[in-house]
Amino acid sequence: MSLKILVVDDASFTRDLIKRSVRKSFPGTTVEEAVNGRKAQQLLQKIQFDMVLCDWEMPEMTGVELLKWCREQPQYAKEAVPFVMITSRGDKSHVVEAVQSGVTDYLGKPFSAEQLNQKIISAAKKHGIEKKLSAGANGKAAAKTAPSSGGVATASLDVLMGGASKAPKNSSPKIVNPTASTPDVAIKDVKIPTLVRFEGKQFRCMVVKFSKNEATVLIKSDDVIPQVLGQAVLDLEFDKKVNRLNYFIQSVATTDKKHDSAFLTVTLGLIDQDAEKEAFVKALFESL
Repeated sequence: MSLKILVVDDASFTRDLIKRSVRKSFPGTTVEEAVNGRKAQQLLQKIQFDMVLCDWEMPEMTGVELLKWCREQPQYAKEAVPFVMITSRGDKSHVVEAVQSGVTDYLGKPFSAEQLNQKIISAAKKHGIEKKLSAGANGKAAAKTAPSSGGVATASLDVLMGGASKAPKNSSPKIVNPTASTPDVAIKDVKIPTLVRFEGKQFRCMVVKFSKNEATVLIKSDDVIPQVLGQAVLDLEFDKKVNRLNYFIQSVATTDKKHDSAFLTVTLGLIDQDAEKEAFVKALFESL
């Protein structure tokens, strides 16, 4: 009998990434999905799942609210079913709240396929259900994608280092819905120093282009090359409030025509579909 896993996240891109990773590494596993805690609650009442992989910030019912509800149900008690929280909320207070609510494990965004597999295997072992995982599980991380050879124009190194150079005037073409007659939003040239995380490693960066659904950042990376279609968490501040926004990586390129250049421009597409975060991004964009 295969393992039944429920993936809960309001961002379809994140759900798809998790589903593909789980099905590739554990091909015998049955994977269902829910767009928020309320929909997940309905599925959990209809189907007995063996594991829950859940985002924290979602509309209608958050991940921690779903976790608390699960732990009140005999069939989803802490000792019965593993619940792994997957979120960019990595500060101590949120970790403590999740632990006190009965979480089995905690996986921070962004994460690699290998990190996700390890959490699933670890949670399964804790509950003695590792045999239900597919025998075809490989636990291997996805191969790293080489930088894109084009799509992002040359950017000045002074931008990242806080010099006087202006943000690059050219960037990768904005991805536009082919059914739309005009672009959704304009992209603004900016210089915003901040932090970005790719698969557990944090970088100082400079946001050089920004829109309501995209951001282009300049980073110095000596050993880690962000993976196209991988995840990223970008810290942005507005009105004295810092928000951790979830993005996926659309393209990566060197800032000059050298294969070993340490400076990269990374174009990000916004994943978050949370109304509060969307309002934050809109307000920030309009203030620039």
